[in-house]
Amino acid sequence: MKYYLPESLAAYLQLRHKLAGKDVVLLAGGTDLMPRYERGTPLPDHLVDLKQLSQLSSISVSDNHIEIGALTSIQDLHDHAIIQDEFRALYQAAHEFAGTQIRHRGTIGGNICNASPAGDLLPALYAFGTTLEVTGRAGSRTLPLSDFILGPGKTALRDGELLTSLRLPRDHFESQFIKVGLRRSMAISVINLALVYRRLKISFTELQIAAGAVAPTIVMLDIFTKAYLMDPARLSDHIHLIEEAISPIDDIRATANYRRTVLKNLIADFLKNS
Repeated sequence: MKYYLPESLAAYLQLRHKLAGKDVVLLAGGTDLMPRYERGTPLPDHLVDLKQLSQLSSISVSDNHIEIGALTSIQDLHDHAIIQDEFRALYQAAHEFAGTQIRHRGTIGGNICNASPAGDLLPALYAFGTTLEVTGRAGSRTLPLSDFILGPGKTALRDGELLTSLRLPRDHFESQFIKVGLRRSMAISVINLALVYRRLKISFTELQIAAGAVAPTIVMLDIFTKAYLMDPARLSDHIHLIEEAISPIDDIRATANYRRTVLKNLIADFLKNS
C-alpha cells in the first residue's frame, strides 16, 4: 500500500488524476475506515490522507446560509453557536454521535460519504435541504444531498472527485432529532429521524420529516406531511402513509416490524404533544 498526504486541494486533484482508475481510498477522520482494516478488510493499493486540507475544515456564515467544510469535525459542528441556535436537530444529532473521542476525529463529510442509512447526521441534513459541492479536475458541481447518496455505501462521486463543502439555508425553522438505539451511547441507530417545522401557535404550518434506518437511504415522508398539514385532525388516518414510504429490514438490531411500529409511534407522539 502506498500512502499520500496532499497539502492542498490542488495537490489532491493532481494526485487523483495520476491515480485515475486505480484502487484508491480516502482517509478523513478514519473512525469508520480504520476499524474495517482491523477486522480484516484488505488494505487498498493507494491510501490518500486528507488531514492537511485545512481549507475544508471551516464553517462560514452569511445572511442566507451556513457553509460547512467537508472535513469539519463532528465536535466542531456540535460546538458552533449557529448550529445550536438555528439547526437544533443537527446539533442534537451531533450530540448523540458516538463518544467524545469519535466526535473529535470523525468528519461531517465522512459521515455523508459513508452513506449509511443509519447515519445520525443525515436525517437533519436531508430535512434542512442541504446541498453539496463536489470538486474534481473538471471543476466543481453542486447537487442536493438526496441526489448524492444513491444507496448503502454508494454516492454520486465520480472518479477523482472530492466532497468539499455543504450548504444549509438559514430558514430559521424549529427542529428536533430523535434516535432509538440499543443502549444509551455509542450505539448505531435502530431508527433516527429529524423533524423540521414552523408553527403558528400550536398548529404546524410547515413540516419536513426525514427518517433513517428504515430504507436503503434516508426517506423524506413528504406524502405523509402533506396530508397531515392539510388535515391534522385526521392524524390517525394519515399514519399508514408513513409505512407505505419506508422499506425496513430485519437485522441484528431490530426487526422490520419493530422499526415500522416505532417510527409511526414516535411521529404520532411528537405531533400530538409538541
